[in-house]
Amino acid sequence: MISNEQIAHDLAMAYVNNRHGAEVSGDFSVETSGDNVSGSGTVATSRLPDVDAIRMIKVGTGEKYFFGLIERTEEVEAGFAVTRTFEKMIQDYHSAYARFLELLEQK
Repeated sequence: MISNEQIAHDLAMAYVNNRHGAEVSGDFSVETSGDNVSGSGTVATSRLPDVDAIRMIKVGTGEKYFFGLIERTEEVEAGFAVTRTFEKMIQDYHSAYARFLELLEQK
């Protein structure tokens, strides 16, 4: 028999995959005329950045331009683009695992 811990792990993984999986958006239209069916549409898929993709942020340089009204900025590296998402995924996994295990042990 599969342990409650293994079931909780598997369900938590499914939850995290569903919560943080690819986002698909778009539109689609279908037209029919007698036996003829046609359609058209667009689909866009948004995925997580690559694991080693660098997160860039803009910071002020202290230098002013446009009559001293606007500060110049430059882009600098600020860690990895996926770090915040990974942290959230780990938090979601632990929360889901604990909740699933609690529910399984109630039976």
